[in-house]
Amino acid sequence: MNLKKTTNKEPRQISRYILWGCVGIAVLILNYWYWDKYLSANSGYITNYQVREDVLAQYRNPTVAGIFYAAEPEKLSKSIDRYLQQAGHFQSGRGYHPKIIIVPHAGYIYSARTAGKAYAALQRYAPTIKNVLLVGPSHFYGGQGIYLSDSDYFSTPLGNVAVNKQIVYKLAADNQLFGINNQAHLKEHSLEVQLPFIQKVLPKAKIIPIIYGNAPFETLAFGLKKFLNRPDTILIVSADLSHYHDYDEAREQDLLTAQKIARGQTVESHDSCGATGINAALLLAKENHYYPQMLELINSGDSGGDKQRVVGYGAWSFYPDAVSQPQEQLEKETENLENFSRLYKEHLLQIAQISLEKAVKYGKHYSPSRRSFPEDIFDKGAVFVTLKKNGELRGCIGSILPTMSVAQNIADNAYAAALSDKRFLPVEEKELPEITYSIALLTNFEKVEYKSEQDVLNKIKAGIDGLVIRDGDRQGVFLPAVWKELPDKNNFFKHLKIKAGMNPNYWNNRINVYRFRTVEVRNED
Repeated sequence: MNLKKTTNKEPRQISRYILWGCVGIAVLILNYWYWDKYLSANSGYITNYQVREDVLAQYRNPTVAGIFYAAEPEKLSKSIDRYLQQAGHFQSGRGYHPKIIIVPHAGYIYSARTAGKAYAALQRYAPTIKNVLLVGPSHFYGGQGIYLSDSDYFSTPLGNVAVNKQIVYKLAADNQLFGINNQAHLKEHSLEVQLPFIQKVLPKAKIIPIIYGNAPFETLAFGLKKFLNRPDTILIVSADLSHYHDYDEAREQDLLTAQKIARGQTVESHDSCGATGINAALLLAKENHYYPQMLELINSGDSGGDKQRVVGYGAWSFYPDAVSQPQEQLEKETENLENFSRLYKEHLLQIAQISLEKAVKYGKHYSPSRRSFPEDIFDKGAVFVTLKKNGELRGCIGSILPTMSVAQNIADNAYAAALSDKRFLPVEEKELPEITYSIALLTNFEKVEYKSEQDVLNKIKAGIDGLVIRDGDRQGVFLPAVWKELPDKNNFFKHLKIKAGMNPNYWNNRINVYRFRTVEVRNED
């Protein structure tokens, strides 16, 4: 009896074991499928894929590493340290950091000792320097023009130097002869040899790489000056001096060149491989009251080369005078206005457009509503609104004091520029398609202390400062934009006196002079 029960039970147990075995195998298969299909994949989806920033970055690779300077990173780093140590930590008598340096661009064995003296002058100020306008001549790419690069990085054996592409694009947009041409930079050494020094001395700075062909130095200087005026920006000019004279003749010619630089006189093309850059620097120095200090003047014969055919090398640092120190408050206010205009540009232009159309079509004033615009543009601010037709002035009205909201000030000045500028007939509706308009946001004013009219001219910055002059009840105002029509300081100031109702040759030391800055937004940008 018991035997029979046992016999009947065994098939059921075997069936149960087989069933559990099948379940176990299925679980293993499902687990494998799950791990393979899901857990081996990332959580994201390729439809959301975005290229990482550096994947498509453009690099300008070195071309003279191993020729002009060492290709091995450690060897290159040590050589630059040695040149800087030999130079010492140069101090200016004024305690201000250089705004411009001139340095040579030959092979390091010949010229790096000289360059090191200028770079050493920058070392203690490195934390404050964020941008380097790096300028040099083109040895391989000819033609008319000033060539920028919008590569993301310029590389050396020491790593990568970032390019400030925002300034590059601004230079290209604002100046006709400036253009982006990466091809022109490919083989050029005049900038490349400066990069390792910049990496060691100014490790946090970005560069704005600029080489020039056959271009007027005035054009180069004009494009650079508003950027050089920034307290965090310097200009490095790459330039060798005389070429292939014998030792004594080269020393004599280079000494004459040094005397020209000391006097701010124009350097000729036979004086320097880099005369355009030097002359641009001298022009900017004159405008900003920077004074050169020569740090070294040698030639390749002094550094081991053949004395029958030598190349000259010099290094200079340009320091500001006390009266030409950056106006910190004006600089800060200008930066604030730039940030404000970037954020609210479209709103400001919209107010000007609505006001202009209401004024011309219906003769009505426009009052912007807080419900329609951001709260910040109802802060007080001084503004000018300028109208142009086919590039010619058609009306300009503004306020120099921040007595009302920026929004209402723009609306009122747009109305007045269209209908109330006494120099012009009122704008008609048929003209509206041809009218462009701009808004100038004004900083506060800084009084100019002076000893004479010439002292005033020395202290104002052409192309940068707006001016107000006041003598009794007579007053004249010129925005910085007027420098485009009157670039000469004397003519600028004479026309300003005429606008104030004075004789252009009139002067007395009781005249009050104030300077200010503006940030412009334009509807044609």
